[in-house]
Amino acid sequence: MEDFDELDLQKLIESALAENPNQHPFGGSETYLGLAETDILSTIYSRLENRMTISEITQLFHDIRVDILSRKISTNIKDLHTVTKNCRKCKIDSVPELPKWNVENPDVAIVVDSPSMSPEAITLMVNAFKDSGFSSDQLCLTYVNRCPVRRKYEEQEIINCSPYLHLELQLLNPKLILCLGGTPASILFGSQTKIKESRGNIMWLGYWPILVTYSPMYILKSGGSTPEHFSIDIKQAYDFIHKR
Repeated sequence: MEDFDELDLQKLIESALAENPNQHPFGGSETYLGLAETDILSTIYSRLENRMTISEITQLFHDIRVDILSRKISTNIKDLHTVTKNCRKCKIDSVPELPKWNVENPDVAIVVDSPSMSPEAITLMVNAFKDSGFSSDQLCLTYVNRCPVRRKYEEQEIINCSPYLHLELQLLNPKLILCLGGTPASILFGSQTKIKESRGNIMWLGYWPILVTYSPMYILKSGGSTPEHFSIDIKQAYDFIHKR
């Protein structure tokens, strides 16, 4: 794709960031992650479990999403990240950060609260993925809120940023979405998900398989058995992608 000239780029940014609460910033993405298909796809997956390997089913669903989403979404990941980087919806004195590692075709999209993670939390998370067998080219680390802050995000700030995440996940089309913490889970499922009740289970949202587990920051604070549970959940994510 050719680069935008300056005028085209400015028009895209102005259109995407227009303060219209009733309009999705990018349009054409339908119902975010495809809520209407949840029961159908979950049922199909359960029926196929005894007939195909998990990795074969995962790849099949990935290919189906490619076909569906290519007809629903005209935006590409480069356009989205250009708009995200230039976002100034919130009165936050920091620059939005973009996802890390594989930002084109990851097997797993990892969603955390924000880029504001301590070095200890990052180390804990990275080690869990390495120990499970993942490499960075299989993963994309992205955020609910893109602007790093050292405080709790306001509700409106989360609302302002969440459309970027929804569209980003559709464009990345991962084989699995991994939510680390309650905020990412609630943004996708639309409710306050209780981690202790839902962690470790593959749940479906539209045609998206989602695994919820603890956030690295919570693990550092809680200790106890949470590090072990976190490692088990990450290994389950690896098995979901690779198990035969």
